[in-house]
Amino acid sequence: MSEVIFGSKIMQLLIAFILVSTFMILGSTRLYSCVRAFGIQSFLLAFVAGIVAYSTGKYDIYIVALLTLIIKSAVIPYIFIYIIREIKVKREVELYVTISPSIIIGGILVVISYYLIRSISIISELSSLALSASVSLVSIGLFIMISRKKALMQMLGILVMENGLFLGAISLTNGMPLLVELGIFFDVLIGVLIMGILIFRINKTFESIDTDMLKTLIG
Repeated sequence: MSEVIFGSKIMQLLIAFILVSTFMILGSTRLYSCVRAFGIQSFLLAFVAGIVAYSTGKYDIYIVALLTLIIKSAVIPYIFIYIIREIKVKREVELYVTISPSIIIGGILVVISYYLIRSISIISELSSLALSASVSLVSIGLFIMISRKKALMQMLGILVMENGLFLGAISLTNGMPLLVELGIFFDVLIGVLIMGILIFRINKTFESIDTDMLKTLIG
């Protein structure tokens, strides 16, 4: 019983840190810092998956945790950093919504998600917290996509949304079948590579990765 309570406390702490890492992305104007925050978020998600694997005894979830650790917290951030160095962009200063309002909006989204999920009384306290954090990550990831001008940040917003879906799936359903998880990881990695190639093409054409420049394609 004490192990269950301890595991629950660790899960709550990890979920809280995952939300903090999301606000680190919202509150930074440096691309490197945003990528590192995403790597930290993915690292914490790997630990969440490891705890779920330990508590359920499902060894295939350990594989999911290892893949999350390798692909999301190491390979994808490396790809981002490589792109940033190659196109020589160090700051994400062009925002549709500035830092302070972004953090306030992020906080509002978290509160809305929390009270929305709390209204579902059929799930446990821990599941409610995990689901509200999952919805928060999805909504904040969407907000990052629409409030940042750089294509790299919009990529990062998509990945934060995917992390939110992963958190909800691993916490509430104790993981999907391993074949499905492997397919999702493969799709995410291929998607990042394709988006990276597109960013190189945008930068080569416009000498910028500011998506406002794409308006010149009209007509």
